[in-house]
Amino acid sequence: MMMIKNLTALLLCCCAALSAASPRPGRHPPRSPPLDSSETWNNLITMCKDARARDRDHETRLIPRIPSEKLTDGRMCCGNVKILEYYLSHILHQANDSYSRIKLVHSELRRVARDLEPHCSSNLAGQDHFLSFTENLQLAGLMYKSNATAQNKAIGETDILFHYLYETCRPLA
Repeated sequence: MMMIKNLTALLLCCCAALSAASPRPGRHPPRSPPLDSSETWNNLITMCKDARARDRDHETRLIPRIPSEKLTDGRMCCGNVKILEYYLSHILHQANDSYSRIKLVHSELRRVARDLEPHCSSNLAGQDHFLSFTENLQLAGLMYKSNATAQNKAIGETDILFHYLYETCRPLA
């Protein structure tokens, strides 16, 4: 009888562990360490200031605003991760070393993407947020008649993206 109770308890623990490990829509991923690093935030702010110093258009914003009530929606995390992956592949990858601390920021952002990507790999949540960003970036390139100027604006908004990742990709309490 005691053996059956022990086996039952073990089975319940295993089921609970497997259930907790399985991804669910709207569930927050584990927190990526750079999101909580003051050093990463300081490097990011320095890089963004460099980019903003070259930006003459302070009215246009590329990264769509997220209403405060949606900041707690775990599905928004995936839209921000998709934007981050776009940044790493198409914006920061092409940026030169003329931005202070860009290499440090790039490696930390790559870590965040690597930590959070498995949570969002097959998740379509946040797709509208991502598509709004890419459309805004393309329109800015046309408006400025320069993709480099639009990319500089995007680099200047990296801190906004990082803030959104920080807010929307919270671990479960």
